Amino acid sequence: MEEKKVFLVDDDLIFRTAATVLIKQIFPGYQISHFENGLEVYEKLIDLSENQGQLPDLMFLDINMPVMNGWELLEELKSAPAIIRDQVQVHILTSSIAPEDMNLSKTYNFIDGYVTKPLTQQDLHRVAEYAQ
Repeated sequence: MEEKKVFLVDDDLIFRTAATVLIKQIFPGYQISHFENGLEVYEKLIDLSENQGQLPDLMFLDINMPVMNGWELLEELKSAPAIIRDQVQVHILTSSIAPEDMNLSKTYNFIDGYVTKPLTQQDLHRVAEYAQ
């Protein structure tokens, strides 16, 4: 059985550290990889898309990041290999409570959830139920 994987994409080290602790509580045994911007994770996803079993099961994606933000990444994923959109559950994870951000997220049919920070165990339980 292959190890399940989570990609946590956020430019804030303190947030990534705290979120990792929470994710490990709800998703024990998952391997968690950290990325600081959309470009880093995009390049990794493209590389891994050649081997379906290597793609992450879940990705938590911040919107506001340097280099390539979450929206730019989502735009790139539209034309990326379909296996990425089909296999990876993408959950927006943001401090933005702007209705326009939530509405924009709904225009991407491969986004599986929208979570506002701070990340809580309850949020992760909902993600886990969705992942079943």
